[in-house]
Amino acid sequence: MKTSLTKFCKDYSLAKTTVFNRCKELGIDTSEGVSPTDCDRLLHEFDIAPSEPETAPIQTTVEVGNHQVVLSTPQLPAQFSLESLRFGESITFEDPLVIASQFIAVADQISDAMETDLDHRKAKLNQTRQAKDAIAAKATALKLQQQRYQEKAYRIDSEQSDQTDSLKEALELLQALGK
Repeated sequence: MKTSLTKFCKDYSLAKTTVFNRCKELGIDTSEGVSPTDCDRLLHEFDIAPSEPETAPIQTTVEVGNHQVVLSTPQLPAQFSLESLRFGESITFEDPLVIASQFIAVADQISDAMETDLDHRKAKLNQTRQAKDAIAAKATALKLQQQRYQEKAYRIDSEQSDQTDSLKEALELLQALGK
């Protein structure tokens, strides 16, 4: 059964961000919780000894001897109802720890999705910034080129007008000779 990253971090008093980053480095997928094998691997990574299973208490029998009178066991009712001893009702979930585990797993997925979305947004912002810078540089170059174009076009147009005026004068002179 997989354990949510949040529960794992809480159980071993570890910072979730640190564990999440280590999982990324180790290639451990945490989107659906952490498998028991991955839990053991992370415990080893963080130098945490897994808790030892509790040993069963030793059964000891003490004989008291035969200095007492033993009564026969009375017949007790075989069935009891606690309902008759209570005054109110209680509303409960069948297994609240399962609900908590599911909630934590979903919350972890939402948290991871938000982090992923922020990463995508930052990437888009960087792309937009690059596009804006490229366009601004090109616009500045184009404006400078436009100014040079206007100056050159003005000079060419002025010279064209001067040459045309000279041509007109030469033609008028030729026409005046032919009259």
